[in-house]
Amino acid sequence: MFEDLKKASEITKKVKREAEKLLKPGESIYNIAETIEQKIIDLGGFPSFPVNISINNIAAHYTPTINDNIILKDGDVVKFDFGAQVNGYCIDTAFTVEINDNKYKDLIEASRNALENVKKILRKDIEISEIGKVIENTIKSYNYNPIYNLSGHKIDRYILHSKITIPNYDNKSKIKLNEGIYAIEPFATNGVGFVKEGKPSGIYSIISDKPIRDPNVKKFFQEIYNKYKTLPFAYRWLYKEYNDKINLKLFIEYLKKNGNIYEYPILVEQSNGIVTQFETTFYIYDRVYDMMD
Repeated sequence: MFEDLKKASEITKKVKREAEKLLKPGESIYNIAETIEQKIIDLGGFPSFPVNISINNIAAHYTPTINDNIILKDGDVVKFDFGAQVNGYCIDTAFTVEINDNKYKDLIEASRNALENVKKILRKDIEISEIGKVIENTIKSYNYNPIYNLSGHKIDRYILHSKITIPNYDNKSKIKLNEGIYAIEPFATNGVGFVKEGKPSGIYSIISDKPIRDPNVKKFFQEIYNKYKTLPFAYRWLYKEYNDKINLKLFIEYLKKNGNIYEYPILVEQSNGIVTQFETTFYIYDRVYDMMD
């Protein structure tokens, strides 16, 4: 297990350097996402989930759509959330850049330092509320708000968001982190500190294998399960493979209505505040390993 996680980590670190170079004005977010996902595959991994490129007031779950025409421009505050997986062992990491500007330098520092401060106290059997308290206090020291309804999470094999959630504030919980893989991701905002659901994202995951009557849809479902298991996948990934073969939109709608797959909503800051995010994956075992170090 650790060898697979280490390989996923090495791939993610290499790809992060590529991503940083691509985030500049005039670049198409579609091309950036496609380039980074392909690079992960070329290096011997597979994306843990579709690359998320969430700009300004969008906090999470924006992945480019087919024919997406968004181009990065000066002043954009870009959260780049991605990771590689090997044999189902996932890295989940994120960073924020402001394109050719430093208007939101302190807001970026707030989430970055919140994560740095968590690294200093993280240990086996720590209560999750202690982590949340450090995140909240750090972000508030910059006079910004954490995002209260977004959280870090435990990661299991082929399960990106597993049982435990790790808050970005002191929620008084006595739950402790034992051995395992965890993603911790402080979000900071100059808004009210809550996200609301926006449009559907075109990111899906399989949530149930309940019976499917239509044999063609059943075959399609089996193929996507074999490829992605329970990890998130993108409509644009399916489009390349299936658009000429089936009525893809219809098949996806069938599976959503039948309760086999879930489509994530794009998450937008409730008051349209600007959002920043930093995230890394930790492996807690005999000690704490920061898998992006």
